Amino acid sequence: MLGIALALIAARTTMPDSLTRDPDLRCLAAVSAALGIVADRKDADPETVPGLTAVFMYFLGKVDAARPGLDYAPPLARLMNSPTYANDLPADLKRCGAEAEGRGQMLQDLADKLRASVRFGRPGAG
Repeated sequence: MLGIALALIAARTTMPDSLTRDPDLRCLAAVSAALGIVADRKDADPETVPGLTAVFMYFLGKVDAARPGLDYAPPLARLMNSPTYANDLPADLKRCGAEAEGRGQMLQDLADKLRASVRFGRPGAG
């Protein structure tokens, strides 16, 4: 993941500002930044990278659904290279984290409901 983040930062291009204001694309950038920071820490919790990767994939799916075929590197690089990005990052992390936490709770609730309604936890098990 760190390699992806570094490649994104290295790329530079021009594009509409509206793309770099897309909230889900901003979450991809924020999670990429967080992954890069965690990857550099020797004392990071081993569960952090898989958790952040799952969050990254969630937002990647949202962006891909809204913009199929998007070349992610240019808009992410433009956003992450912006002179104001470091100031914007904490708010993006908070917003994106809250959304990801909500989806995680929804998944937990779904798992609980399925556990209660599907016999033996496996479809088709008798």
